[in-house]
Amino acid sequence: MQADELIRKVVAFADDHGAGGDPFPVGAGGMTLVRQRRPTLIYPIVYQPIFCLVLQGEKQTYLGSNTVRFGAMQSLIVGLDLPAQARVVRASQAEPYVALAIPLDMALIRELALELDRPGKTSLAARAVASGRADAAIVDAMRRLFELAEMPEAGKVLLPLILREIHYWLLTAEHGAILRQISEQDSHAARIAKVIAGIRRNIAASLRVDDLAGEAGMSVSAFHAHFKDITGTSPLQFQKQLRLMEARRLLQAEKLSVSRAAFQVGYESATQFSREYARHFGLPPRADKANEPAQAAF
Repeated sequence: MQADELIRKVVAFADDHGAGGDPFPVGAGGMTLVRQRRPTLIYPIVYQPIFCLVLQGEKQTYLGSNTVRFGAMQSLIVGLDLPAQARVVRASQAEPYVALAIPLDMALIRELALELDRPGKTSLAARAVASGRADAAIVDAMRRLFELAEMPEAGKVLLPLILREIHYWLLTAEHGAILRQISEQDSHAARIAKVIAGIRRNIAASLRVDDLAGEAGMSVSAFHAHFKDITGTSPLQFQKQLRLMEARRLLQAEKLSVSRAAFQVGYESATQFSREYARHFGLPPRADKANEPAQAAF
């Protein structure tokens, strides 16, 4: 099937099911789709490990000083949990932004890496978010995964095989360096991933970079440099962004008060929280509380 035919089928599915700018479940392997008919303003997002195949249109993701662009027939690999900002930059009624995505199974990535002598090219630096050309093999595998939504009986047998195939192609892709490095137990990326998991679990905890560096088994200077290379930001700025994103979820989805949300994510001063919240989101928390809950997107 050519890319144009896959785009037609995905757009038809979106039309039939009323899918729009928020991720819409397709029904196989956690696959979701997004169809956006116009460019968007920059919005905050917390990524989790995910693979996104862009079929049409173009998007940008911002991680600190790093900007990642990905457009038609390109794929995006996100190897870590991290806060970022994003926007759709190319979309229209005639040619909407269309993308398919699946969550990444990092345990499967590590399992596959053990079976490969040389998982893939290593010329690119390991960045938490990377884009690259989607070759025919990965497009075909995503097509077959998409079509399983209409073949539940076949899915019982084929779903794990297709997901395994997709993870293999990503692990060996040139822009899959972050996946290869995370799969190496003692790599810098694996150590940073471990620290990030701890930051997310204990989002309200006070952090000292010395302690984080010790947990990663690195000097403070090496830890700070590797953390920023991979995530695009410093450890403390990373935590601050996570805290603000979680506070926004607590305000909008769980309807907590501003002071309670601030305390729950680790702020001792509601005034400082409100100031940093407004700087990050463009609105003070009390005004932003009435908005619709932000959803993850790709």
